[in-house]
Amino acid sequence: MHQETLLIIDDEFSIRETFSFFFQDEGYKVFTAENGKTGLKTFFREKIDIVITDLKMPEKNGIEVMNDIHTKSPDTPMIVVSGAGQQEDIINALRMGARDYITKPIEDLEMVNHVIRKALENKYLLEENQRYRKQLEKNAARYRTITENIAEGVFTVDANENLTFTNQAFCNMLGYSMEALSTINLQNLSTHDSFKTIEQQTLIRATGITSRYEIQMITRGKTLVHVELACSPLFDDNNRYNGAIAVARDITKRIELRKQYQKFIREQKDKSRDMIAICASCKSIRGRDSHWVQVEDFFSDLVFSHGICPDCCEKLYPDFDFSELDEEKD
Repeated sequence: MHQETLLIIDDEFSIRETFSFFFQDEGYKVFTAENGKTGLKTFFREKIDIVITDLKMPEKNGIEVMNDIHTKSPDTPMIVVSGAGQQEDIINALRMGARDYITKPIEDLEMVNHVIRKALENKYLLEENQRYRKQLEKNAARYRTITENIAEGVFTVDANENLTFTNQAFCNMLGYSMEALSTINLQNLSTHDSFKTIEQQTLIRATGITSRYEIQMITRGKTLVHVELACSPLFDDNNRYNGAIAVARDITKRIELRKQYQKFIREQKDKSRDMIAICASCKSIRGRDSHWVQVEDFFSDLVFSHGICPDCCEKLYPDFDFSELDEEKD
């Protein structure tokens, strides 16, 4: 467990001794200095959590000490314990970052301890906020890098469908600059029917449900782009819906291929209506009334000359030499 450190800078020995004994009993690790110069050396040598300083001291006064500490370590809390000073001294001390100004003589050290505890609590809260902010900035930088480098478009909108962020891929998809898109509503980037779909999906997302759907968006050149959107809701600190983040994928080529395939299927169905069913064994043909008839009867307008082809002859009569017939024919 971290032992909190306290630096007492005062030219009065009795003050240093009294404070030192009291705050050691309170669990602090206490450092003391009899003047400002020595106090600064101790501060920069040790890891000090909080400073108590007098104002009027030899070699370096309290205002100069606080100025040096505030310049190098602005978040270190400082408390002034001094005789009744001028109003200007008090103002300067507070300007240098003093958390409080306590006048001598001090009759209640518990009151001083309370002031120190409040100052340290504020210091720890500030440090926690700074760590949290740095983590948020780190995460934001990481997510920004991801969104800026992925192939899919990424954008965010507020509750009224106004664009609040777009990555470069989304800009390239529609042919706009980031600056131009930052002032555009989705209604101006989609067809009438598609924006109706967007509004319907927004009602769903406002309940906390993610959604995936297809729309048509309009590029800067007024051409249509088929886009698949995968959207997730965004909520504020009070759990109220305030927009969405979406990944946009250009599926124009996929839509074209889908249309070509559907056309192919329709054509195949049309062709299948003209197909003729022939028996693989007897070669009978199924007519329109589903009755099977001989091929000669089916093609009644044709004249058939029956014979057998050379390949079938060789299969049916493997031992017969057909070359002799060819010689006789010659």
